[in-house]
Amino acid sequence: MNNIVWQRVSPWALGYFVLHFAFRFVKDGIFNLLPILVVFVTQVQNKLFWGQVAVAIAVVALLVYAFAYYVNFRFCISDEHEILLNKGVFKKERLTLNFLRVQNVNITEPFYFKPLGLVNCIFDAAGSVGQEAVLPGVTTQYAEQIREQVLAFKETQQADELQPRTEDTRPNAMEHHLALTNKEVAKFGLMSNMAILALAALAPFMNVMLDFLEEVVINRLESFYQQEVGMLVDAAALAVFSLLVVIVVIAVLLSILMSLIRFYNYQLCFQGGKFKRIAGLLERHQLSVSFEKVQSIVIKQNLIARLLKRYTVQCFQASSGGFAGAKSKQSLVMPVLDVEQVNQVCQWLYPWLDFKALNFKRVERALLIKNMFVYALIPSLLFAGLCMMSDTLTPAYGVLSFLLLSVLVYLSYSRYGYYFYQHEGRFYGVFRSGMIGVQYRVFELYKAQSTHSTSTFLMRKAKLKSLSIQLAAGIVSLPYLTTERADEIINFTLYQAESDLRSWM
Repeated sequence: MNNIVWQRVSPWALGYFVLHFAFRFVKDGIFNLLPILVVFVTQVQNKLFWGQVAVAIAVVALLVYAFAYYVNFRFCISDEHEILLNKGVFKKERLTLNFLRVQNVNITEPFYFKPLGLVNCIFDAAGSVGQEAVLPGVTTQYAEQIREQVLAFKETQQADELQPRTEDTRPNAMEHHLALTNKEVAKFGLMSNMAILALAALAPFMNVMLDFLEEVVINRLESFYQQEVGMLVDAAALAVFSLLVVIVVIAVLLSILMSLIRFYNYQLCFQGGKFKRIAGLLERHQLSVSFEKVQSIVIKQNLIARLLKRYTVQCFQASSGGFAGAKSKQSLVMPVLDVEQVNQVCQWLYPWLDFKALNFKRVERALLIKNMFVYALIPSLLFAGLCMMSDTLTPAYGVLSFLLLSVLVYLSYSRYGYYFYQHEGRFYGVFRSGMIGVQYRVFELYKAQSTHSTSTFLMRKAKLKSLSIQLAAGIVSLPYLTTERADEIINFTLYQAESDLRSWM
């Protein structure tokens, strides 16, 4: 390896390292310290003094470690078309990332770099979360130059591998735009599960918090309600209920705030088979994604989204690991779209796709019978038995529970569906699932990695199989198909994966 010239990043990158390691401590380290925090809150007498000492030590340690990390951080773009990184403090590492392994080159502009004209250049390695390379505090011009260099090399190397029959004949020269108002982005905070995650994060501290709140808040609320409503209601219960409502409202507001921080001033452009998305409040994040590298498209609508008449569309890549939250900044998400916008995006990607008009084939009715017995009848009989032994409940509640569970089981069964389509020599699969909400997953069959089927003893007697298709970003499941149909889908999917020579990484 010749002509290696190691370079430093800007001294302002020290701010990035400080914030980066502070975030990692909060994200990964704070949960390991939960037992110590509980002991501190419950046992330590002079909490203010020792808390200040602990915070001072942590801040000094963070600054020293970040500075040492900055001093040891070096990078180089080699003549062999590789990105080299030397980093680490106690454990020195060298990361070598070939241009061909780079999935995306993304540019982010944190708020603290904006006045300086600096950005973070992120090299997203295909199929590996841990091998992401970041060059913090480089100029915008340098980051753009590196991105063009990497993408141009990849296009040159992969040009010979493309077969004439697999050329994309879609009219990708046209430029398409999609912009979301911040009012719409705020709705994603209501649709997402961030509020539930916020409440779950507070669960370990709930007992300590309740003791504190009982002393500071609940007792005062109880006295207030006692004076205002007198004997009409239980003042203590009303005070606790009011506090719980406030906690839920705060969690929802935090969820909305996190959505705005992530997707503020959302702008999406699609041209030449590539997405370019710009969004973010504290950090303007530029994400570039080639549509050919997208493993599958998921269109989903949960209960809240259904009430709001909105959908979320996500493009899964090999590096996203199949989970929305695994690499949130590197995954392409269209957070909140109405029906017209969803159809608009579908026309960009799949001109043939109208997910509301597709004639989905259902799974076998045996799934409904099995789930009705296992998830509706048996739990309802057990509940009815408990009602008979109770003095306050009647067996009629068992009947009501059976009716409710039966409706949910039927909704889940009716949502299952699959549809295969051929368009311009390409074969696609569309799979539907859900219960109260709905989810559609669309992908080209040649991107399947493997398939397998399972069947129980009773399923074999009925000549039924459950089918699973493994993608680079998740698993698609179809329960209770006929053996003949399941084998047909498996054989055709594997044929497409083995015969199509296009690269999807």
